[in-house]
Amino acid sequence: MTAAAAEMKLGKPLTLKEPMSIAALNAKPEPFVGKTVQVKGKVTEVCQMMGCWMALVDPDTQAMIRVKVQDGDIVFPKESVGKMALAEGKLIRLILSREQAIARARHEAEEQGRKFDPSKITSGATIYQLQGSGASIQN
Repeated sequence: MTAAAAEMKLGKPLTLKEPMSIAALNAKPEPFVGKTVQVKGKVTEVCQMMGCWMALVDPDTQAMIRVKVQDGDIVFPKESVGKMALAEGKLIRLILSREQAIARARHEAEEQGRKFDPSKITSGATIYQLQGSGASIQN
C-alpha cells in the first residue's frame, strides 16, 4: 500500500512541517491563540450528527484537544475513531458562562448518547480548540 493510499486527506492541505504536542499546547495555549498550529493524536470521538468535530488525544500524555469546523466544510468520518490523525487550524479561545457551559455539555451528551448532570457544572469555562482547516487521517 502506498503512503497516499494509507491516509485520508480532508479540507485544505496541511501547511506546517511538524505537529506540536497536544500536552504542550494545552499547558500554554495563550501564545498560540489566533495562530495556525498542527497537532497529532488518536481520534477518540467524532460528532455523530454532522461530523463537524473530532477529539484528538495524545497517546503518551492523554492530553486532548477538539478540532471543530463549520458544518459541511469538512466531514470527519465516524469510522475515524481509533485512528491517528494530524489536524491543522487556528487555535481559538471560547469563554463560556455557566449557562453556556451547561448548554454545550448537554448538547455533547445528547450527541454522544451519554447521561448528563447539569449540577456537576458549577461555573463558566474557558475552552481552547482548533478551528480546523485541514486534516489527515491514517487508514
